[in-house]
This record gives sequence, C-alpha cells and structure tokens, in this order.
Amino acid sequence: MNTERIDFISSYCDRWCERCAFTNRCSTFACTIAVGMCGDLAAGIELAVGAPHPPPGAPREAIGAEWLPEFPNVEPSAEEMAEYRRDEKARRVRLDRAAVNVMATAYMLRSSAWLKQHRGAGGESADPIVREALDIVAWDTYFVGAKLRRALDGRDRARHDEDECDDHPVQNDWNGSAKVALMSLERSELAWRLIGDAIADSTAFGLGDAVGNLRRIVLEEFPKAMAFIRPGFDEPWR
Repeated sequence: MNTERIDFISSYCDRWCERCAFTNRCSTFACTIAVGMCGDLAAGIELAVGAPHPPPGAPREAIGAEWLPEFPNVEPSAEEMAEYRRDEKARRVRLDRAAVNVMATAYMLRSSAWLKQHRGAGGESADPIVREALDIVAWDTYFVGAKLRRALDGRDRARHDEDECDDHPVQNDWNGSAKVALMSLERSELAWRLIGDAIADSTAFGLGDAVGNLRRIVLEEFPKAMAFIRPGFDEPWR
C-alpha cells in the first residue's frame, strides 16, 4: 500500500489535475490513470493503491471472510422505500428552491452561453493572461454549481438528522464543498473582470458581478466554510 497518499484530498479540490501539485499523493488520480491503463476497474485500483494485506498465514481469498457474516442481508420494505423516495423528493424540492442553487444555475447558464459564443476568439488571443482567464471561467462554470449542490445536500441531511458522521461544526463535508466553491468563485470573479477589461465586453463584467454576488450569498449561507481545513492543501506540514 502507498502510505504517502493523503486521505480524502480529492474530495475538496477543484479536480483540475494537470494543475495540481498533489497528484502523486492522490489515490483518485492514481486510480483514474491506472484504470485507463488496465482497462479494468479492479485491476486498476489494485495497481494504483495495492492489494489489501491478508493476516499472517491467511490466503488472500479469505480477506474479510471472517466478518462478512456479521452484516445482515436485510432488504428494506416497500413502506420504507416509499418513505425514502418521499424524503428524497422533498429534499430535491428544497435544494432546487434554495437561493444559492438558483443563483448558481442562472450563472452557469449565462456563463456557458457567453463562452460558447466568445471563447473561440478569446482563446486565440496573443495575451496569455486572457487565455488563462478564459480557461479559469470555463473550468469553473459547471464545477461551482456541482460543489454548491453537494454542500446544500450535505447540510440538509445533517439538519434532518440523516448524517450522523458529519457533526463537527467546521470540519464537515458541506463546509469543505462550500470552501472549494468559494475559492473557485473568487478566481472566476477576477478572471471575468480581466476578460471584460481586455475585450471591452460589458457582459463579461456583468458575469463578474454575478459571481461576486453568488460568492457573498454562499459566505452568508456557510459562514464557517473558509475555516475548513482541506486535507493536504491547507496542511503545510504535509
């Protein structure tokens, strides 16, 4: 097993692997590359992270056999499944109506429409700073909404006592997801303003304003998010 890997580092990154300094310590990146090489999920994971170590003298096939019978094979009843579906439907409605989600969706639609119309010309700019800004907003356009949805979902489950693991006031998944989104929103706001100034585009400036407003709302909704310690990235001792 590779013990230099950082647990959960990929859960709170922007998934821009080619720009990350931690890929050699990320199990998700290693597995993605290995599965692509092997063409098989199980073989790729074993190549990336190694096979589990069996107890001394035990055959590899027996790993886990001693505790598997302890897990009961219980299927939920029809009533339980119906209740689960009702709860999930109610949750989707709550998340769809959340101000953060509404604003994030509106921004994603406006941003993707602008990029579809203008990125070709801007991407050919001789100015590498403009090209970099376009790369940033293009990457963040869909990523931010997905991370904010995850943050809203996690917080909603905690509020309804459905997630007993994430009970820390700061170090929980929804704060971590919100922090990653906030960092992307900050860089996208700067990028949009740079683009607007470089090509004299009022819509780009407007998208910068939209990103800034969304960031302020997210900070209000998740006031402790920026205090979240992301594995690896916020740990200089690593």
